[in-house]
Amino acid sequence: MSSRDSRQEPSSAPPLKALFITGGVYHDYDKLAPYLTSHLSGLINIRFDLVTNLDKLSSEHFADGYDLIVYDFCLDDVDPIALDHALQVGHKGKPTVFIHCAIHSFRNSSKIHQWEDYVGLRSKFHDAFGPFATQKVTTCNSIVADFPENWKTSGDELYQTIKVLPKTQPLITAKSPVDGRVHIVAWVHRYGRARVFATTLGHDSETAESPAYLRLLANGILWACDKLDNDRNPKCR
Repeated sequence: MSSRDSRQEPSSAPPLKALFITGGVYHDYDKLAPYLTSHLSGLINIRFDLVTNLDKLSSEHFADGYDLIVYDFCLDDVDPIALDHALQVGHKGKPTVFIHCAIHSFRNSSKIHQWEDYVGLRSKFHDAFGPFATQKVTTCNSIVADFPENWKTSGDELYQTIKVLPKTQPLITAKSPVDGRVHIVAWVHRYGRARVFATTLGHDSETAESPAYLRLLANGILWACDKLDNDRNPKCR
């Protein structure tokens, strides 16, 4: 890992302020979320407020004062008002990052397709937990400029791509060891005025502890906030 990857860049600018919303089932979020926020804070100039439920979304002003919203949860149900507030905040332009099961969440909601529109991709199922390799499908996005070719996770859930929404730009794919189908595991798109980065990777520590994965999330956060150049990463011209 380069010195840029191993510690935060010196910066005189105030840190980004991020709301990190986590919690739910099937994952050890009590361990995973603090691990991610502490390590990402060591890579980029950012401060996280970590909350473990959707209570903040009861207010339409829940994102006021934040530069970014990160959703890393696994929830089948959501209060319709809370979901409306999340969609409104995104559509108005709040930078957003989705991690892993946030992409599968709210399946019981009548507005699930609106949530998927926000995410930028439709996915309902995943392969069984296990190892798989990834492949970069673009070299023209600074998020993946330093992501390794043919990176492998020793264990994760490969989410199956059902539909890629218009204007979604795939960044990284993975071929299923089960049936050979190729699925998108990281992408960017625009939802209303918001810049959105999402990845299906990150079920547990098998992936989260990878320096390459942490750098991917850090770059995705900076890209969503239109701050990637400030971290001196290369950008395609």
